[in-house]
Amino acid sequence: MSKDWNPQHYQRFEKERNRPPAELLARIAHIKAQRITDLGCGSGSSTALLRQAWPQAEITGVDSSPAMLAAAQEKLPDCRFVLQDFHDWQPEVPQDIVFANASLQWSDTPQTLLPHLVRQLDQGGVLAAQMPDNLNEPSHFLMRDTAALPKWKHLTQAADIRPPVWDVYRYYDLLAAQGCEVDVWRTVYYHVLPDTAAIANMFASTALRPYLVCLDEAQKCEFMQEYIDQLNRYYPCRYDGNVLLALPRMFIAAHKNQAA
Repeated sequence: MSKDWNPQHYQRFEKERNRPPAELLARIAHIKAQRITDLGCGSGSSTALLRQAWPQAEITGVDSSPAMLAAAQEKLPDCRFVLQDFHDWQPEVPQDIVFANASLQWSDTPQTLLPHLVRQLDQGGVLAAQMPDNLNEPSHFLMRDTAALPKWKHLTQAADIRPPVWDVYRYYDLLAAQGCEVDVWRTVYYHVLPDTAAIANMFASTALRPYLVCLDEAQKCEFMQEYIDQLNRYYPCRYDGNVLLALPRMFIAAHKNQAA
């Protein structure tokens, strides 16, 4: 399996993935913005939402995946896309909006990253982020359980697993200390999917990637089947034959005060 992200696989669940950024954007849609950066822009789905909301703005997408950036540039030729780790990102001019859709959860240094991002904002600008907060959901602890089985443990022990998302109070205090007016909330989405294989496929391009890149193709298929077998115990079919995937997400909209 390629170590780069797969835009086609990621976009198979675009409907489910686009709900959170659309709802985050609705909280900041009143802002007049001329300079916007989409951190961890991926294949450009969230960037497209920003372009629709601010058609005249200068929009830059930042991502560490060449494949994702190529897909984003093809989709949005009037936006600028940069290959860079968002920890190292620093724009030439202050930004009105820094938007981070399902990306900042991969950072293991939020205590320094978030203040850095606030410093890149113009006065009155906003840092808007949403992060999946689902490490304690069956979908995710079953990944860890499967990877910890004796047959997989030695192969997946080098997997780079994302750290837990903080609780709302830590985000609030850190951003308030940076001179921000902070709006923070948590929402649980219940995605309707046809079966547990769809749950596995949805996460194959995101949370499962660190495990799958450690395996060859045959091992990957076997690992996925064992994971799906575990999912069947926790995600029964509902009345109409579908399954419901609970997916909690953390949202932040931090407005930089004029005097900050």
